[in-house]
Amino acid sequence: MTLGALAACGGRRVAVAPAPASLEATVGQFLAAVNANDHDRIAALFGDERGPSTVTWAHQAARRDSVITIMQHLLVSDSSRVGGTEAAPDKNTWRVLRVMLFQGDKRTTVPFTLAPQAAGGWLVARIDLEPLMPAVNTRSRP
Repeated sequence: MTLGALAACGGRRVAVAPAPASLEATVGQFLAAVNANDHDRIAALFGDERGPSTVTWAHQAARRDSVITIMQHLLVSDSSRVGGTEAAPDKNTWRVLRVMLFQGDKRTTVPFTLAPQAAGGWLVARIDLEPLMPAVNTRSRP
């Protein structure tokens, strides 16, 4: 595993921690950060093969923070359990990890898509939040 790299963004240098070595460790650390309301750590674990969102979205910090706030709100859970893994349908090096989230008496399976890093390790690239969205009453009102 490599030591943290430094990435330039807007004249500043931002320390980048190494990505966790396994899919399960990445999701576990991501969900721990969600439950701790640690937006900086969530941002460091969220990204793609180009790197974490702290680097790739550095010029869009407000947008990144909004996305993280929404994800954090929906993903808070009492506990979680990792299920199966499969190849992502659109990117052959990415993996989809199915994670069951327990929120009170509710159980929801949420697909997390992870991207490998060139230096090793994985980052959460996408999360299908649709299963966690509140149901909307679609009946018309009189």
